[in-house]
Amino acid sequence: MNRRRNYYERESKVPIFIAVVVVIVIIIGSFVLLFNGERNYKEYNSYDENTKQYGTVERYEKENDHFYVSFYYPKVKEKNLNKIIKESNNNYLKSQRKKKDQKDILYLDYSCKKIYKQYIVVKLDYKRVSENKKKTDQLKYIMTYDCKTNQLLTLKDCLRGKYGDLLNSMGIGEFNKDSTSIEVGKKSFTYYSDQKLKNKIVVNYEQNKDYIKLANKNIPSNAPLDIKAPKLMKVDPKKKMVAITLDDGPHKTLTERAMAAFEKYNGRATFFELGRNMEIYPNIVKEVYERGHELASHTYSHAQLTKLDPVTLDAEINRTQEACFKASGTEPTLIRPPYGAKNDNVKNAFHSYGLNMILWDGDTEDWRYSKKPDGAQTVCNNIIADAKVKSGDGNIILIHDIHENSIAGLEMALDQLSKEGYQFVTVSDLIKYKGHSEYR
Repeated sequence: MNRRRNYYERESKVPIFIAVVVVIVIIIGSFVLLFNGERNYKEYNSYDENTKQYGTVERYEKENDHFYVSFYYPKVKEKNLNKIIKESNNNYLKSQRKKKDQKDILYLDYSCKKIYKQYIVVKLDYKRVSENKKKTDQLKYIMTYDCKTNQLLTLKDCLRGKYGDLLNSMGIGEFNKDSTSIEVGKKSFTYYSDQKLKNKIVVNYEQNKDYIKLANKNIPSNAPLDIKAPKLMKVDPKKKMVAITLDDGPHKTLTERAMAAFEKYNGRATFFELGRNMEIYPNIVKEVYERGHELASHTYSHAQLTKLDPVTLDAEINRTQEACFKASGTEPTLIRPPYGAKNDNVKNAFHSYGLNMILWDGDTEDWRYSKKPDGAQTVCNNIIADAKVKSGDGNIILIHDIHENSIAGLEMALDQLSKEGYQFVTVSDLIKYKGHSEYR
């Protein structure tokens, strides 16, 4: 009897013993995993405190079977910059492909600082490391955010005039004027000409003052400092749009009236202005820019460019660029040759200033009706008809803001086209959303 009881007691202790062993194994295994995880990820759970001069540090951490993600990135009071940084993070994560039987570490550290209370310089340093640390891929982004315009600076925001000549003299044969790989400093800015941020040039402000476009009292430049950021319209890419362009201004009263007409329908226009008129009415030029309309060049004196010698041709372009910059702190990027006259010499001259030539899809010939009693109605009818040529969407129309009948006809046409679902956009926005040819 005692033997049987001892037997059952020994048998009952076996499951308890096994259970204890299992618990111990689990505890030890968990400790080992925790230790190994800490050992593998510890260096990716920290950041360089010395590079965080502006904003606060945000953290994104995630782990799955393919990646351990540890991102440190800045959060600043500038909401649009936060959006840009988060888009960069998301795009990087989407670009990383999973590898079979391999778990990699995706790590981000950054630097962030503010220059002259206007420019925020952000560097994002993405790294991909395999768990055995035998291979590391690295991707770097650098950007400068202008708190005045609430946009990233591009190369064309930093330099003006025939800056291609300057870049060529510094060893940059090809450049992207829309590149945002810009690092603004206190004495100079750096432009990185390749995506890996290996090739760069440093442009000293003082030594290149005539080329510098940056507008800040601490930066040597000829840029005016009293210019407000433009009030741009919001474009709906799904809606019909038309770009109505106005030549030969600015006019002392009619340009203001034209702007008000577009703004009534939350629209904007492109004004191809003459340099000589810009010099007479610089305050109107400034207002066109600040109200979110587009300033473009129609040359200085409305000369037929194909008949000019190279020196005079260059002066027609340069004097207009200078007049516009002096009044508004910006330079045209678009130009319309008077009478539409062009040849290779004219095109090359435009190109040397980074100017894109813009013609038109519909010419209202409004000047013909400037003195006729029913001229305003005729101009209105022509604007509406030209808006509907071809596909009826994405056309460029030519009128002038120096004739009373032209502006009266414009006001009537905008009312009718607005009822038909059109939005009134700048030429640059039309190109951006409709893929319109820049050289039509």
